[in-house]
Amino acid sequence: MFSNYCVIFDMDGVLADTGPIHFKSWVKMATEIGVEFTKDIFKETFGQKSNTIIRKLVGPEVDNFLVEYWGDLKEQYYREMVKVKLTPLPGVIRIIKELKKEGFKLALGSSGPPENVEMLLTSLEIKDYFDVIITAAEVKKGKPEPDVFLIAAKVLNIIPKNCLVIEDAPVGIEAAKRAGMISIALTTTHKKEELLEAQLIIKDLTEINVADIISLFDI
Repeated sequence: MFSNYCVIFDMDGVLADTGPIHFKSWVKMATEIGVEFTKDIFKETFGQKSNTIIRKLVGPEVDNFLVEYWGDLKEQYYREMVKVKLTPLPGVIRIIKELKKEGFKLALGSSGPPENVEMLLTSLEIKDYFDVIITAAEVKKGKPEPDVFLIAAKVLNIIPKNCLVIEDAPVGIEAAKRAGMISIALTTTHKKEELLEAQLIIKDLTEINVADIISLFDI
């Protein structure tokens, strides 16, 4: 019934609370290259592509090769730190299964590299639920640009107004708005006051069901 509608999930902070591990890996990499990485910087840049964040840390003069190398190094540290099986955030598995049962198309739109996405989806055992997976590798301009969400919609041949994005970062909510999509914000990594552009703001996915999502589409 709802095969012409899509729900696009962000990954970090939506499917699993990976923020603390990302912060530790950023601090480790930044310390090695002699720059400071604070919690304020982390909060400001969470949801952006690694290379974008590194460019903000080191300035415009550093060679692109080094920026890419350091970005890869940070993500390598992150994967090394994720030693144990990741735990899904509350309500994630249930809402994914319910949406799939009702015929919704499901997509993942993440600023993370393919290796991180593959590792998380495999750990949570939910990869097969997604009809399309878009990572940093497929996107030239990261969030808050809308590219990651628009690419997912295009691949699925679904118009933007029939897409709903679930995000936890202001840049992701802004990207959804620019894409012409509605959004739900989770307060996993940011306060409610920072997510006011979303159509609905909740603590986690236990607070909603498929009927709530249908109502946001105004079907």
